[in-house]
Amino acid sequence: MNIFKKMDDHAQLMGDMSEKVGVKWSEKLADNPELAKTYRSAVMTCTHCQSVGECKGWQATHKTADDAPDYCLNKDFLAGLSQG
Repeated sequence: MNIFKKMDDHAQLMGDMSEKVGVKWSEKLADNPELAKTYRSAVMTCTHCQSVGECKGWQATHKTADDAPDYCLNKDFLAGLSQG
């Protein structure tokens, strides 16, 4: 897989997972543009995921959720953002 496609795919997964757990990046970034670096780091973390198929399946069956699934490498990060 080419690196740009992988980054696009994981940016989409990260964005979708964020929305499902109540993190609205457009609002977060409007309030604090410096979070763009943090978002990029979270996408990079997502590229190391070994559960992409499981993640896609989980996302397909969950419109919203209190937390990301345990296998999500950004679970704690997203939980912190959704709280604050």
